[in-house]
Amino acid sequence: MVNLTIDGKQVTVPKTYTIYEAAREAGIDIPVLCYAKKLLPFGACRVCLVEVEQMKGRLIPSCTTPVTEGMVVTTTSEEIRKVRKTVLEFLLVNHVVECPVCDKGGECELQDLTYEYEVVTNRFVGEKFHYPTDENNPFIERNMNRCVLCGRCVRVCDEIVAHGSYSFVERGFETKIATAFDRGLHCEFCGQCVSLCPVGALLPRPFKFKARPWQLKEVDTVCGYCGNGCTLTLGVKDNQVQTIRFNDKNGVNDGNLCIRGRFGYSYVNSDQRLTRPLVRKGGELVETSWDEALEAVANGLKDSKGAGIITGARLTNEEFFLLKRLADAAGVTSLDHSGGECYKVLTEGVKDVLGLTASTGTFPQVETADVILSIRSDFYETHPVFGMVVNQAVKRHEAKLLVLADKKGKFTKLPNAETLLTRPGLEVDVLNAMCVALLEGGKARTEGVSGIDEFKQAMAEFAPARVAERTGVSAEAIVAAAERLAEAQKGAILLGYGLPYTPASRELGLAAANLALLAGLADQEEAGLYVCGEKANSQGAIDLGVLPKEDGLGAQAMLAAAAEGKLGSLYIIGEDPLTTYPDGDRVEKALANAGFVVVQDLFLSPTAAKADVVLPAASFAEKDGTFTNAERRIQRVRPGITSPGEARTDYAIFGALLEKLGAQAPAGPAEVFGELCAGLADYPQIGLDEIGPQGVVWGGEKLAPKTRNLVAVGGGKSAEGRFLLTTGSSLYHSGSTTTHADGPLAAVPEPYVELGREDAAELGIKDGDSVTVKAGGVDLKLKAKVGARLPKGLLFAPSHFAGTGLNRVFRGEAVVAAEVAKG
Repeated sequence: MVNLTIDGKQVTVPKTYTIYEAAREAGIDIPVLCYAKKLLPFGACRVCLVEVEQMKGRLIPSCTTPVTEGMVVTTTSEEIRKVRKTVLEFLLVNHVVECPVCDKGGECELQDLTYEYEVVTNRFVGEKFHYPTDENNPFIERNMNRCVLCGRCVRVCDEIVAHGSYSFVERGFETKIATAFDRGLHCEFCGQCVSLCPVGALLPRPFKFKARPWQLKEVDTVCGYCGNGCTLTLGVKDNQVQTIRFNDKNGVNDGNLCIRGRFGYSYVNSDQRLTRPLVRKGGELVETSWDEALEAVANGLKDSKGAGIITGARLTNEEFFLLKRLADAAGVTSLDHSGGECYKVLTEGVKDVLGLTASTGTFPQVETADVILSIRSDFYETHPVFGMVVNQAVKRHEAKLLVLADKKGKFTKLPNAETLLTRPGLEVDVLNAMCVALLEGGKARTEGVSGIDEFKQAMAEFAPARVAERTGVSAEAIVAAAERLAEAQKGAILLGYGLPYTPASRELGLAAANLALLAGLADQEEAGLYVCGEKANSQGAIDLGVLPKEDGLGAQAMLAAAAEGKLGSLYIIGEDPLTTYPDGDRVEKALANAGFVVVQDLFLSPTAAKADVVLPAASFAEKDGTFTNAERRIQRVRPGITSPGEARTDYAIFGALLEKLGAQAPAGPAEVFGELCAGLADYPQIGLDEIGPQGVVWGGEKLAPKTRNLVAVGGGKSAEGRFLLTTGSSLYHSGSTTTHADGPLAAVPEPYVELGREDAAELGIKDGDSVTVKAGGVDLKLKAKVGARLPKGLLFAPSHFAGTGLNRVFRGEAVVAAEVAKG
């Protein structure tokens, strides 16, 4: 620690602090423009100049100068004020003054400083910039006439996002921020640059002229998309979410957001939302009262042929708790979530090896990891903000990144990244081979580990040389990756799961947990194994046991039974199985043959259109309760708006159904939270209002393994054919919900099939051409997306869009043989 004096105040801070950071901790304000707490010090704007007694004769930039013992700092004096005013005058020489029409007005840092330092005239005269405004994309408006060259956008895009869209170009007064070749912005549109821009140079186009900042009510909640659990600050006006506000003070994401979190909010305001209950009469869905709809659902749940309940993983913990109580009240034992298979990576895979059903570490621990293994390049697509933590680990702390995947992606472009490019569907084989390499090489951590001999015997066919032959990953690369992981001082293995990644879910969990155990990662003090769910509360669904009872059916078994007419009723909540579940033909048959179908959702999805009763539900922005993210962090979900029409929260609907069944519903989410915590030994015994802005991580920062059992697992299955088709997530979408949001749709508006340039050239296919993909006896009509990340012979089609027929092709396989032709 270092002791120094700032404005006469004694301050003790870590020696890594700068003067600015020390002053901020002491509650002393120093103006800044180029500084941002998540970025490396830059020292560009010179607004933060201060006096240091030991450095007399010049003013010192506080944001780049480290503290030293005994330092005496003055942050405010007549000379400092004069110099800061001069700096502001320089910044305004070429800067246009458009405050009345600039959307940044009212929260512009330059505007605030100009007012504070009374810059009412300018001693310096120069020509104003006349750069054209870049409106070539639907997300971000770039008006470089307002830029102050602080470089925050350049640095956040490089240091955090690792995209590098911006750079300084030209010199002197002509210096400006530009994109490659000074063309329009074309990036992943996360909006990080918008969040950090201190002026109106970068603005969110969807929010343009919607409101002034002071007109917005700000509500902190948690993003409703993926399991990262990012804090969102809703900007609300007129009972609509008008924008997402920058907030780097709360939550796990440090203000970072992806395109879905930043620009994917508009579906909550959609005029396509369901607003009244519907019942089928005369073959048509017609509006009805809540009482009639709920009465029908309550009767349906008591069907003599049995009922099944399938839910999504975007309900709050409190809603899951109430849903389980509802199932008990109705005598329903067949309760499941998320298709019933994908989460087995945790509930059967990791659990069998480590005795855990959750990740072992927290997200921030990965930033300082020295070796990271990402299983599937799609991890950045499914969990982009956690991916930004990986970016920082690689770019800021020089972590070694290993990527095991069937195609290249964002991670594979990072410096110090090495890709183990495998044939699709064979990731388990490579993980097994890494385990064998550690055991054969004497590098495995085996103390306290059981089942070693049986494991060695069962893994004979996974010698690196043999695995290399069938996967395409060289034996040398497999061995080197395994040894690198075992040598890590702080290592991390990352694995995402969700509906598009259902095949071999349990097997991947077993293989990843075996490797984490043998490489010693599971027992390290920080980081370890991260298994991250697709949906906002995937972890909560597992924690609360939203799973079939011993005598109940899982989701797939329910659909199979319904398809055969053996299940009386199906109650589907927050899911669109016709679009997102594998084996779409069977889902359709299940909906047709089930005696009674209820769908509870925000939109009249393809599944809802087949239902007998449709209940209009609320979005995350209308709910009160908690989500548990993929690092076990329990966070508050708060309502920012009221639901449209007669739509209700899932909590309110379950409560009303409980009353219809003669049971008592708890008073509210706070009461339920207390009950569910009391019933879960690992959850904190606190009240709902005691959850702070950073949430509460159940089990602590590091979750130690309860068991250390090696469990042998068989290899994966690939396919044979000139072309192999895989499916998964796109960066811009999450499940099917984003297909109702303007932002993600503006980036990726329609389904597509991606293929490599070499294949495209051979087939005479250009980007945007219509193509026919034949697979599994199904013809898919899709647009072609030609790129460089797919190896020859591999096709990829994202799983988000309704009506493509993609889930009629995939019936549980990771990869299928396919043909593709233009037209």
